[in-house]
Amino acid sequence: MKNIKLKPTQKLLILNKDNLFIHNDARKALKIWHQFRPKTSDINMHALDDYYRQPLRLVAGLDDTYYFFNDFCRVDLLLREEMGLRQPCLIGAENLNDIKRLAWAQVLQLAFVRGLYHPGFFKAINNNAPKHMICELMKVRVLTIETYCQFAGISQSTYEYQQGKSAREEPILGLPKSMSWLE
Repeated sequence: MKNIKLKPTQKLLILNKDNLFIHNDARKALKIWHQFRPKTSDINMHALDDYYRQPLRLVAGLDDTYYFFNDFCRVDLLLREEMGLRQPCLIGAENLNDIKRLAWAQVLQLAFVRGLYHPGFFKAINNNAPKHMICELMKVRVLTIETYCQFAGISQSTYEYQQGKSAREEPILGLPKSMSWLE
């Protein structure tokens, strides 16, 4: 069998909510990314020339639709603030394994974000991500709290502290934390 080398197509596209969608195999990863992403301010890049913007990796669909599967922060910014601007894109062939790998790699990068609630993040990854792929990306044999802490660069005591702190902050007897409704 011949080794076929496919080159991505480069295009400048104007993307919006009508022609840009999440790839089905990256949907769970995007959901977790949205749940744990850092709340940051964006840098204004509107004046930047089209050719100097970072290209988006996309897969072409039918009728001039495109599917994204990584670079969630950039796509989020694009759909909120840059819909009328041309975007450089690499339109590649669909490779489901690579799409999943890139999507989950994007999520795993959140493990290094300051202020992340690690017990919740670990639980979300452990319950939703393909274990074999997460282990491969983290370069571990088995996904455990210990291997996660080593990957994230935190101590296990920090993980346990966050876990204990959130347990203490849960409302007692189902009452809300704020009692302002009594006034």
